[in-house]
Amino acid sequence: MTFFEMSDNSSYEQKWTYAFKVHPTSHVVHWSCPACGRAENLPTGSFDVDLEGGSLFPDFLGCGAYPLLIVSERVVTAWEKCGITTFRAFPVGISSIGESQAQRASAPQYFRIEVSGECRVDFAASGASIKTICGRCGEIATDVPYIKRFSILSGSWDGSPLFRDHRYFPRVTFCSARVKQIADAEHFSNVRMQVLS
Repeated sequence: MTFFEMSDNSSYEQKWTYAFKVHPTSHVVHWSCPACGRAENLPTGSFDVDLEGGSLFPDFLGCGAYPLLIVSERVVTAWEKCGITTFRAFPVGISSIGESQAQRASAPQYFRIEVSGECRVDFAASGASIKTICGRCGEIATDVPYIKRFSILSGSWDGSPLFRDHRYFPRVTFCSARVKQIADAEHFSNVRMQVLS
């Protein structure tokens, strides 16, 4: 089975506008661990964004704030049409557009995507080893600052076309070959699919 890490491609294609600031319009979870200091302030649903840069609106909108997976209505519609339903979509509004040639009138409706599919990342196969684990919240520190190519722990994938390791990598989205086929067929813009090791 071939899996992919799915993200925006904003770091490699500068022509696309991106979200640089998020304004929550839903309840925000404020949480911190008293033992290790890990903290999160994350909107639970919808939010508005300030956009900047580029000259075109992509299907996969880069988000430097958390990061969050933000896609156009075209993506959501294509997934649903193909029977992919293992996600929730929350509306994303546009508060402002700065330092960009993109015109608000041509902006698509965007959605923040939270996927429900599950897996576990295989740290060793991904080229990382765990240095410490917080005894209170489970936060981990590895010997590498970031993983270049993920690998999924055998038997941990629940069969969903969109999935994440919700415990250790809740902002990294993985997908099946079917989702990549849809992206290729629909020519989604600014999407990056990196095959897993």
